[in-house]
Amino acid sequence: MLMDPRSEELVGSLPQTTFIEALHLLSPAHFVEPFRSLHHPLHSWSTLLHGVKRAEEVFDDFVRSLYKIAGYRIAAGNALGLAEYTHLLDCAQSMGNAPFAEDLWLSMKQDEVEPDATCYNHYIGAKVWDHCFVGEEAYHLRMLPRAYKKRRMRQQNIGWRGFSTGKLSIRRNALETFREMRKAGYLPDERTYINVMLASARTGHIRAVYHLLQTVWNIDVEALKETTDHSKIPPATAYEPWSAVHPTKELLFAVVHAFGTNSDIAGAVHTIQFISTSYDLPIPSEVWHELFERAYVLSRWREPSEDRYYENTVGKISSELVEIIFKTMTSKPYNVVPRLQTLRFMMRIAIDKGSLEECRAHLQAAYDLLTSTRRQENDARAIIMALLRAERPELEDPDSELVPDLGCVEKASSLNPQLYDAISKYNLIRLEIYQQSHLLKRSIISVIGQVEWEDVSGKLWLYQLRPRLIEEWSDFLPDNFQLPFGHDDGVFRFTGSSYHEDREYCTDGKIAVQRSAGNGELYTSLEFRGQTEENIWNDVKSSYPWLDNSAEPVKSLLNFQIPRSEKFQMALHKLRHTWVQYPDGHEWSKSRNPRAGFYGRLAALGMLKSKERSVFYLDNESWI
Repeated sequence: MLMDPRSEELVGSLPQTTFIEALHLLSPAHFVEPFRSLHHPLHSWSTLLHGVKRAEEVFDDFVRSLYKIAGYRIAAGNALGLAEYTHLLDCAQSMGNAPFAEDLWLSMKQDEVEPDATCYNHYIGAKVWDHCFVGEEAYHLRMLPRAYKKRRMRQQNIGWRGFSTGKLSIRRNALETFREMRKAGYLPDERTYINVMLASARTGHIRAVYHLLQTVWNIDVEALKETTDHSKIPPATAYEPWSAVHPTKELLFAVVHAFGTNSDIAGAVHTIQFISTSYDLPIPSEVWHELFERAYVLSRWREPSEDRYYENTVGKISSELVEIIFKTMTSKPYNVVPRLQTLRFMMRIAIDKGSLEECRAHLQAAYDLLTSTRRQENDARAIIMALLRAERPELEDPDSELVPDLGCVEKASSLNPQLYDAISKYNLIRLEIYQQSHLLKRSIISVIGQVEWEDVSGKLWLYQLRPRLIEEWSDFLPDNFQLPFGHDDGVFRFTGSSYHEDREYCTDGKIAVQRSAGNGELYTSLEFRGQTEENIWNDVKSSYPWLDNSAEPVKSLLNFQIPRSEKFQMALHKLRHTWVQYPDGHEWSKSRNPRAGFYGRLAALGMLKSKERSVFYLDNESWI
């Protein structure tokens, strides 16, 4: 691997064309975007508790690797050129890492490397998406007066870091860079206009978004919102398919994101339909999921208060519209497979409606999705095992007398491209399994925690249906939890050996499955309960001790979930048993940062990075 210290001399001596080709293998499409998508519905705190590598750590490790490779190259006397800087800026954009992009931009000027149009696009994109994929900031993208005020501060609080408004406006910054790009003689393309459009949306300047769409593509959003008859609306500007400004799925996603974060679902729906029809452009699943999520956010009611009034009124849509979007996207001709987070949102809507029948249907669909992903995981693991056995065929039988002295056995090659690719794919599937299992557990707890439904009687629910549901999904529930019995009639308290914060609720080392009573009285598993992945790989480690657990890709394979350190356990104990109240003028006080109660406690316990980008700090060995 390029990051291996043993490869330093090799990396420094590679011809430039070969080095660039190798550098492009470190693609953000492979090392960043899949993790970014899978971590999106997960909270950093839950992944930290469960020992899973968080999105912040994935991004930090990727940047660290890029810096290391660039350092090897520079130390050998090879200056970075335009191709190298372009790729690095693309990586910064994919992570939403503006400081990294700023460092690269400054280095380009120092090295007298003239940026091209692609560099400008990546640079603006990194600033537009700054800190939009990690931490609490990922949940604060909707532009409201309160959000505008939070983001205009020079010293940004936790939860509001990244792009700015006011005097440090991201829109102003993007337009300045755009003018610099035009002055350098480069023509804007679709990506350029998307970045400018999103920069305007980030500051709530939705009129600028309307103007840009009409200027470049002749899309009159206001007219589209007034009539569904497209024949009465001027046609969109015709562009050849090879044109740099011909719309792609990137524009569709940007339109949904820009309008959705500015509380305008109607504008988003009409505009993407018009673009899709005008340019014969199918609406991909990513766009549908973004539209559904933005619509769901606008359908929810926040706790009424003075600063929430605007959130609960402007752009408010009904949950029925969200259900229509779900039905449309999952039906012909789109046939989008819903994600588990999507099904979880639909369960919340069904709970609000009081429909137990719909909740159970969505629960079953969610479990079927998890089962399908598990089959993919089994296939991916089988490929890895075949490749590992091929590394040392004489060791296929660990008990064989032919096993040589392990001290003389060469470590398994961490540079095997087939093995590396197989493990990378498997780790992504494994992360998806973790995500789906975690969301399914939370959904089940939400459903069984209800005290009444509209479609069943209270007694039927409390004395028959709820106990059956608990038995049916018992593998996904901790032994220790409690449920309300009626509105003010007490609680059911369950006790046992597993707790809510445990990584696995099943204490027998097997996977959680759905159960059914069938024709008998006892609930039994509907499918074979295999060993958990952690147990499987623990067996592999003991059976194949020649595996090099200190180098990638085997390291990530055998350390997907890291045990909690004693230091972290002590910090958790303090967190559970302390509460911190800050004076009004303090950075972490409720008056200055109303959402910082939890983060304020973390700060008091020294669990925050003070000047770094990650929400939680990491020591040399990581917290977990």
